[in-house]
Amino acid sequence: MKAVIPCAVKKDDMFPFSETKPTGLMPVMGRPLTRHLVESLREIGVEEICLVVNHMSREFKEEYSEASDVEIIVQEEINGTAGAVEACEDLNDDFMVVNGDVATSTKDLQNLKNKFENTGSKASVLAAGEDRPEKFGVLSITNDQVVGLEEKPENPDNVLVNTGVYVFSSSAFENIKDMEEGKKELTELLKNYISEEAVNFELVENYWMDIGTPKKLLKADQVKRENEITETKISEDADIHEEASVLGKAVVEPGAKLLPGTVLEGEIYIGENAVIGPNTHLKNCSISSDCYIRPDAVIDSIVFEDTVLDSGVTLEASVLGEEIDVHAGTVLKESFIGARSFIEINNSIKGVKFVPDARTDLSEISK
Repeated sequence: MKAVIPCAVKKDDMFPFSETKPTGLMPVMGRPLTRHLVESLREIGVEEICLVVNHMSREFKEEYSEASDVEIIVQEEINGTAGAVEACEDLNDDFMVVNGDVATSTKDLQNLKNKFENTGSKASVLAAGEDRPEKFGVLSITNDQVVGLEEKPENPDNVLVNTGVYVFSSSAFENIKDMEEGKKELTELLKNYISEEAVNFELVENYWMDIGTPKKLLKADQVKRENEITETKISEDADIHEEASVLGKAVVEPGAKLLPGTVLEGEIYIGENAVIGPNTHLKNCSISSDCYIRPDAVIDSIVFEDTVLDSGVTLEASVLGEEIDVHAGTVLKESFIGARSFIEINNSIKGVKFVPDARTDLSEISK
């Protein structure tokens, strides 16, 4: 089986992070979102993976330059999700489609693949229960078969939604070629198969999240850590001081250092060569590679790579982009700070978004 990961569209609602990274390369639990998807697909036996890109295509090519089973396809004209599949010209096998802006578990992908292979259907779709189904395509189900799909209905008749994760038979590729130009969407392909009574579904068992805003990125990181960090794993190449404490569960990658007085609580991810401390409290957060983190506390947050947080800083419920410098005494809460920003000493920042390359003055208050 093969797989397609559509990643071509720039997600403007991911601002300010979408200005310097495509959604598929934003870190969740310290690693690019599509890296998690690619590894899950490998684990369930997918042998070839096509990443279909447009926005910041060079960054995708650099990220996957050494992955022999991943092909980067540039979709010059963005003409829908089925158009992304059509851009992969060598699809001569059954194939899975997983949008590049979702977080889901290996087990859920395996369950969907099993459902498809064990039923002989033309299409299988991963379905999830949602609190606000009116924001999604809502599925109607009878006797384990999908009998209807309605996009964003005002009054949905149930809470079961289409996740945008599918498995299709190889015949789907020819059907996509026959679709009208400009209207090549996988939802339309799915509706055609529904009319033939040829679609079944698998319900999400572990987790699935559509990542369309920075808040959802923060939530996806939380969900990923809670589900994937089940025990403490510290690399042999990490340097953990005897006066550092791991009170929760942590993944600490090679080259990372925990200095004296560092305390890790909850589920924590620390990337390669990151330096934490001294006397720093981390709780329920992800720190990407090559960061220098020595604040008082980082709580419920994500820090992208190459970022420096000085002593006396408090970071809570926020996302910091790459190469940011935050100076002593600053408090950041519920904020999203774009790449390469420079935050001066004693700032108070709450509930704001900073564009990339932002600069603040001494003792500035931002709300």
